[in-house]
Amino acid sequence: MCSIEGPDMCGKSEIARELANQLSAAYFKNSGEWGPDLRSSDYFENLLLYGGTLMTDLLCQIRPHVVLDRYYPSEFVYSSVFGRKTNMQVLEKIDRSFAAAGGKHVICRRKSYEGINDDLHSYVDSEMLRQLDVKYSDFTDWTKCPVMTLWVDDENLGREINEILAWI
Repeated sequence: MCSIEGPDMCGKSEIARELANQLSAAYFKNSGEWGPDLRSSDYFENLLLYGGTLMTDLLCQIRPHVVLDRYYPSEFVYSSVFGRKTNMQVLEKIDRSFAAAGGKHVICRRKSYEGINDDLHSYVDSEMLRQLDVKYSDFTDWTKCPVMTLWVDDENLGREINEILAWI
């Protein structure tokens, strides 16, 4: 089990899909993530409390061969940057469970976000992406799971996949 994480506009979905393909693993992305305002707590807090705990239980019990395109690390990061209410106790419980089940995280990062803006949320500009990047670095220090930092500035999918495969 591996989640692909990172600020918007780092190529996570493309990387996650290709990694799943290379591993002959399932690919999962929450199709509801595009709708809500990233600054609003309601959707994300409910997703964490109900969906996150249920999904973690499922993953830990059946231990599927799956690549997750975002998971609870995004809630850790985005709630902090957007000042949203979240539940750190639930995040800690999910993290401990995911780590115990052998879960890993790949954090996609750029050395520069200059001139990059999110294509779905206009308020997520270069500065916001940089702040998200800093919080993903904080997540790396916080989590109990193994974490790989994947630098994606060159947008070389083949290299990125090879680095992940060598790591996992």
